[in-house]
Amino acid sequence: MESLLIGGAQSVGKSTTIYRLTNRLISKGFTLVSGTIPVPFNDFRVVIEGSDKNGKTIRIIINSPSDTVNLIRQFKHFYDSNGIYDILISSIRDDNFYPRADFFSIMQIIEFQNTLEIPLGKITRRGTNFSTALNWYEQRIDKLIDHTLSNPPFNL
Repeated sequence: MESLLIGGAQSVGKSTTIYRLTNRLISKGFTLVSGTIPVPFNDFRVVIEGSDKNGKTIRIIINSPSDTVNLIRQFKHFYDSNGIYDILISSIRDDNFYPRADFFSIMQIIEFQNTLEIPLGKITRRGTNFSTALNWYEQRIDKLIDHTLSNPPFNL
């Protein structure tokens, strides 16, 4: 299984980024197998299924919250209850921040082994420039994630 982690500090947009990504995958033909995608955005866990570039059917498990050990354990229970996956996509806190180590331990993932992490940063512009800067940032992050997932090892 390959893992794509969206990392960063609190309130940098990890969950929102995962929400946008999930909706893009659904719009590209992936179907919901388990869980629900809330409207408007709220934390969620889902399993989706679709085809990769080679026409192979793949399953992706997606998790937006990972802020506490309890949330990570809930994700692990959802993970164990819903089968086998080709790709895991989840948020994760930044380096040396609680509960980052717990995420890897509970999920039984070895950091840097079949794992790619895209780090997010905070938009700090103030006033009328904030929404312009945030929009630019989100577009670039989405493009980077889409490019990453369209190439090996993910091949979506």
